Amino acid sequence: MLDDLVTPKVTPIKDPASKRSLEASGDENLPPEVVALQPLAVIDHSAKVADSFFKSLDGETGGSVRVGPDDLQRLLMRVGEFTTKAGGSAANTARGLAHGFDVRTALLGAVGQDEWGKLFVSSMKRSGVDTSLLEVKGEKSYTGRCVCLVDKTGQRTMRPSLEDAIRLQPDEVTADQLRGVKWVVVNGYSYYGLGLMEATVAAATAAGCKVAMHLASFEIVRKFREPMSRLLASGAIHAVFANEDEARELVGGGVGSDSIETDTKIEAALAKLAEWCDIAVVTLGDKGCVAMRGTERVEQKAFKGFAVEDTTGAGDLFSAGFMYGLLRNASLQRCCELGCLSGAAVVQSMGAEISEEGWTWVHAHMHEGRAQALVRGSAAAVQHELLACYELIESIGRGVVYYGSARLKADNPHFVKSRELGKMVSELLGTPTWTGGGPGMMEAASLGAMDAGKAVAGIRIEREAGTKVRSAAQSYLKPEHTVFCKFLSPRKVALVDAGVRKKAEDRTAYVFLPGGLGTMDELFELFTLYQLHKLGTDHPVPVIIVNYDGFYDCLLNFVETMQGHGTVGAGEYDQMVVKNTNEEVVEYLREYYQI
Repeated sequence: MLDDLVTPKVTPIKDPASKRSLEASGDENLPPEVVALQPLAVIDHSAKVADSFFKSLDGETGGSVRVGPDDLQRLLMRVGEFTTKAGGSAANTARGLAHGFDVRTALLGAVGQDEWGKLFVSSMKRSGVDTSLLEVKGEKSYTGRCVCLVDKTGQRTMRPSLEDAIRLQPDEVTADQLRGVKWVVVNGYSYYGLGLMEATVAAATAAGCKVAMHLASFEIVRKFREPMSRLLASGAIHAVFANEDEARELVGGGVGSDSIETDTKIEAALAKLAEWCDIAVVTLGDKGCVAMRGTERVEQKAFKGFAVEDTTGAGDLFSAGFMYGLLRNASLQRCCELGCLSGAAVVQSMGAEISEEGWTWVHAHMHEGRAQALVRGSAAAVQHELLACYELIESIGRGVVYYGSARLKADNPHFVKSRELGKMVSELLGTPTWTGGGPGMMEAASLGAMDAGKAVAGIRIEREAGTKVRSAAQSYLKPEHTVFCKFLSPRKVALVDAGVRKKAEDRTAYVFLPGGLGTMDELFELFTLYQLHKLGTDHPVPVIIVNYDGFYDCLLNFVETMQGHGTVGAGEYDQMVVKNTNEEVVEYLREYYQI
């Protein structure tokens, strides 16, 4: 019988625009995690052109020089075929965060009422970006446009036409718009709006937000070096992003400096930016990136093995990946990896938007081994949910996973005992507590861990048995410690993963409290994973059936019957035990982990 097994030897939405993104969070009333400042909406017209085409252009290749509307129209007539998409640095980053990483993201800015403005807003909505902070202005207002000229190597040269475009004014940015937001993303292009950058940073500071800043382009750094340096040095900017040209321009090296001095100039700029800001990042094109946080310095190589089609938006999507890592408490190295992945994905197609195939490529490369196998054949929605679950596990850490009924209330004796058990186990092991995030036994174990002052996290499902839709977990789980799944499969897989032991010193367990059909489904799934050696753990993990008041007696008799008929082999469940009291559970774990 299972209860006779010997302890194993442990061997070393305010606006429906953002419905998709907000549904993923499980709560449409939550504020955006990120607000990106888009002073004016921009439509990108992207075209591949021959090298000879650039000889007729004013300004340096690879940069951004403003042109009038007539000049823009003449350029479009000369390039021939081109693609048209919503653009702008902030919009590119916001779209990447919302669509690719399911981060609640909003745009703060202005948009015209012309056809281009309507195209811009609809594009943002399709990507899950909240557009409720976009000010629609004027009956005869115009939306900005930009020609993106791409050479045979994928290098882009920008020619924006923005002089007649409707734009956000400094007095239209308030701290109230940013309450509850974690990060505000600003861009050097905002310096073209007198006082807008300063007003936005001041509002973000007043609202308690962190601020991330992109230097935008070497022309911007050159033109606004003094106010830009003053703002960076003020301590109001928490993270700063620059490419190598912008970095050299910042320290006076300029574009096209002697290659012998390039590394020195970049390192000098990185050190200066790290002195000013908590996090400093310099992207190096096909060489990857370097980043600093305090005295920590990391390098990340670029991802290779694909053809570069168009580098438009590479920096913006790098920022989206990096910011996602910051939001999920990833290491600096991991943030750089996520940034390089996203930047690599966008350059594989024309325009500043990652294709669905590109996002599949990103997600498959984000996790190796078990997670990569899971995502490669899944639908996009399931991929997103798995991604969110694994990132939460990486952020919180693996621990003790509790399964049990969602129906039992706080006055039920099993609820009271389960809460006591959650506290006792947390105090003993000191590891996070994981559940399905619902009411009943899940809530009881989580509250017990919270009584002990330990971390709790949950992977929720749309509807628990016996409850209303999304009725669970509102009162005891922090939003940042919760993933909301529409589909059952990623939730089940992730909860199993939350209990595996990757290192011998890890202290995890699976604990089955009294439950119904869902609990039985998860219990027998875990039985099967053990039987087939498919659990995915590097070290043994205890599985404890808590038999309060004989709740599981019938089930144990059935297991014994299966063994008697030979449908279950002896020794296939040597990690699983039955304990009748909380004290027995704690003592078993104490012996198991030799505490």
